[in-house]
Amino acid sequence: MKVTNIFEALKVAKKDEAVGIRSIRLSGDDDFAVYGAQIDGLKRIGAHYHTKGNEIYQVIDGEGKMHIGNPKEDGKVEWLEPLEVKTGDCFTIYEGQVHQLENIAPEDLIIIFACPYSHISTDRIVVQR
Repeated sequence: MKVTNIFEALKVAKKDEAVGIRSIRLSGDDDFAVYGAQIDGLKRIGAHYHTKGNEIYQVIDGEGKMHIGNPKEDGKVEWLEPLEVKTGDCFTIYEGQVHQLENIAPEDLIIIFACPYSHISTDRIVVQR
């Protein structure tokens, strides 16, 4: 059995400077895994969706807004009211839902999310916000 500490793992995770996020696999395999992520203050992940599989999120520290929408045939997105999330909150993003997590505070937002590896590699459809 391997034990991974999210805070230690994030210290060595490679940072994507373009979007201000670090992420790293904490446990699991290519079928389904748990990841840790740290989003810099006042930054956001690009809006995207996945065609296969859900994502489960747990906010470990910080506060943010999860923007959720439905993709339309013309390539546009029908955005719903954003959901404010904070330390301790857990939620699911469903297959086909456009989503974008935004850190609304100057401090880092730390989350755990679980999903198939394909969400990190090949099954990520980016949309314009």
